[in-house]
Amino acid sequence: MAGFFKSLLQRFTKPDIDWDELEAVLVTGDLGPRLAMRIVDDLKAQGRKLHGADIVQVAREHVRKILPAEVRPLTPLEGRPKVVLIVGVNGTGKTTSTAKLAKLLHDQGSKVVLAAADTFRAAAVEQ
Repeated sequence: MAGFFKSLLQRFTKPDIDWDELEAVLVTGDLGPRLAMRIVDDLKAQGRKLHGADIVQVAREHVRKILPAEVRPLTPLEGRPKVVLIVGVNGTGKTTSTAKLAKLLHDQGSKVVLAAADTFRAAAVEQ
């Protein structure tokens, strides 16, 4: 999510926000249409000139509300081989999150194999 919030900050630098564009960016950032509409409505209700930092703050508040207050630790994957599929739009931190997950599972004693499936990016395997 950090990458997504950073892209919001960089994309919306001027106070004249195109609300339709913002909603589309939020939806394509995997926040979903209902949450995207709530965020846009909250920002519109503020009735003042907004910048990227304002958008990020409101989006973070909404995301925090829907995530559980406590996160259970990841339990080791036991038994037969397991597949974990990570999907999402470009620039949202999938590679970083996948590496962190792989390290965590490895540190817990699992044997980890990573496979790149991004056929449109030349450096996907190397990354």
